[in-house]
Amino acid sequence: MTWEKLDQTWRYVEKWAKARPDADALVFGDEKLTWRGFAAQMDAVALAYLEAGIEKGDRIALLSMARNEFLTTYMAAGKVGAIWLGLSPKYTQDELRFQLNDCRPKLLITLREYMGSDLAGTVGALQKDCPFLEKVLVIGEPFDGAGSFADYVAKPRQNLDAALVRRASEVAETDDALLLYTSGSTGKPKGVVHTHRSIVENIKVEVDKFFFDEHSRGLLHFPINHVAADVEIGFGAIMSGGCIVCMDKFDPAQTLKVIEQEKITHIGQVPVMFLLEFKQPEFWTCDFSNVKAFVWAGAAAPKIMIDLLSPICRKSGAKLITGYGSTEVCGFITYTGPEDGTETLLKTVGKIAEPFELKIVDRERREVAAGVIGEIAVRGPFLMKGYYNNPKETDKVIDREGWYYTTDLGFRDEGGYVHITGRLSEMFKSGGENVYPREVEEVIETHAAVLFAAVIGVPDDIYQEVGWAFVMPTPGQNVTEDELRDLCKSALANFKVPKKFFIRPLLPLLASGKVNKLALKDEIREIMKK
Repeated sequence: MTWEKLDQTWRYVEKWAKARPDADALVFGDEKLTWRGFAAQMDAVALAYLEAGIEKGDRIALLSMARNEFLTTYMAAGKVGAIWLGLSPKYTQDELRFQLNDCRPKLLITLREYMGSDLAGTVGALQKDCPFLEKVLVIGEPFDGAGSFADYVAKPRQNLDAALVRRASEVAETDDALLLYTSGSTGKPKGVVHTHRSIVENIKVEVDKFFFDEHSRGLLHFPINHVAADVEIGFGAIMSGGCIVCMDKFDPAQTLKVIEQEKITHIGQVPVMFLLEFKQPEFWTCDFSNVKAFVWAGAAAPKIMIDLLSPICRKSGAKLITGYGSTEVCGFITYTGPEDGTETLLKTVGKIAEPFELKIVDRERREVAAGVIGEIAVRGPFLMKGYYNNPKETDKVIDREGWYYTTDLGFRDEGGYVHITGRLSEMFKSGGENVYPREVEEVIETHAAVLFAAVIGVPDDIYQEVGWAFVMPTPGQNVTEDELRDLCKSALANFKVPKKFFIRPLLPLLASGKVNKLALKDEIREIMKK
């Protein structure tokens, strides 16, 4: 059976365990699993799930960062028909409580601590509030109310082998496999449900577009509650039979060492990660000769990033790739191509990948012509099943014909390239004219000294709304408000020019690498009270 015909996530582990049993599959520091070892560990965890009473459709949560247990627990959940959920140790107790109460997992697997944070204490408190947690297992030293994950998995369970075979045979491609919560950048997080089919169908395309193959070694240092970890990098390497090298935190200097030592071929990051790596002395001596693809998304790349990566690509043959996607569409659905130049990489997110569909629509959801800004709508087998326990919100964004209305704004040019101009909720009217923040941000970011910009609509007595721009300079460089205003006036209609500019050494960022505009809006409210 070829990989194109495998319709469930966990089946790829079994495929490569037979095809490449002794090849590296998972690496986390000194801990390594071959494909044979990965499959054996997946089955051991799956048997443990059965003994713990996990039924089809039950939720299993892992509170951890990227490490080998991430992939073994995730794939094992798929094999028993359960829904796997990744939780970040960086979440506050209230954030964890919200997500746990929303999806009510039967089993929670957790680290004991992370970077000095007492997760045992946090989980202990949550157990009192979450009686639906029937079992808690800990990676590390057990604590009151939580047994050892390793010991529990290691127990012999030959009596359940036949039960696992039966359960696996009952799992279908349309069954729910993964639960991901949105970042909450525009409100309360929503649980996004993906099936085996939506994951597999998306990553079939990505494997081709990212040049994954069985010799690929992908670097994974994203949080496991992020689509980049659970699907794009994590499952991309599993589908192609390559190797996933996990890091439990992003450290720019250490990342560069791992890239060299582990002969990483695929580096997927948000732009701010690349920018932090550029500041490390190790960047200039790092051996990137094995890299096939530098990939980014989540935010637009500043020109300095393309300028610094391009010489590496010319020397090694690596490709620069960006695209557009979201949690709801299971990762990338548009891609730039290897032939695309700097301007395309900076100003577009590429073209919709076949066989996926994309259209730009107006407020009545009628398709608009090329060059006209509207809401991006997409359709394809990659689409989420819906928001968990939230049919009302699901119906708002998915119509009867299967189109998902993203609330992202953009346009498609005559060449078919998609340009992102912002979010529907971010667009504002100034003097009766529509202002799209991303258009203004892109102009500001053309300044040589500017790294990131965020433009937000603010109430105004005369114009209804005006833009306020928050600007983060490139470290070591300076820019003035007058320079930025003059730049905007030279490139934009007067009503689009921000009324105020706030120049800051740092802007608040989400884990996805996007500027946290909710935090900036809170700051604006405080400023306006004065």
